[in-house]
Amino acid sequence: MRTSSRLWKVLLAALLAMPLVSGGAAYASTEAAGSARSTGSVGSATTAQVALAPKAVGRTVVAAARCCHITIPSNYVYNPNGPRASLHDYCTSSPDEFPSPGGNADFRGSCARHDLCYEFRQQSRLGCDNQFRNHLVQECTYKYAWYDPRRVACVDTAGIYWVAVVANTLWPF
Repeated sequence: MRTSSRLWKVLLAALLAMPLVSGGAAYASTEAAGSARSTGSVGSATTAQVALAPKAVGRTVVAAARCCHITIPSNYVYNPNGPRASLHDYCTSSPDEFPSPGGNADFRGSCARHDLCYEFRQQSRLGCDNQFRNHLVQECTYKYAWYDPRRVACVDTAGIYWVAVVANTLWPF
């Protein structure tokens, strides 16, 4: 009982520490947004993507321009029945898409890149988790315009996914 109480306190602290999202202006140029097409190989980003990543301004994240869809890497093998199934099943127990009327944000690319980051130890686990959240948020900003209320809900869902993977890193179930 004591461990679960501590877990809830950490989860609550993580949620409260997450930056707020502003549905306002983007700060990247339209030339950069138009030139970037995909995320390239695992862990890499084009110059335009780096320029378009959400940046913290105080406790507010400035919304990124609608740039790039997070693709499933070509070296990712979907195999949920394999020996390391949790690293080859996209978003494991969570939905692979953010469901919303009129169109869903596809989280499979973000989840696949997170799985590969863990599998090949490209960063620390927390580094992989933070990159995962950034990819989910990027997918939300790609799919939904800044004025679309689904964007805020999608970004909130990205935060919940992030809290779940960080909690699982700290206290594996």
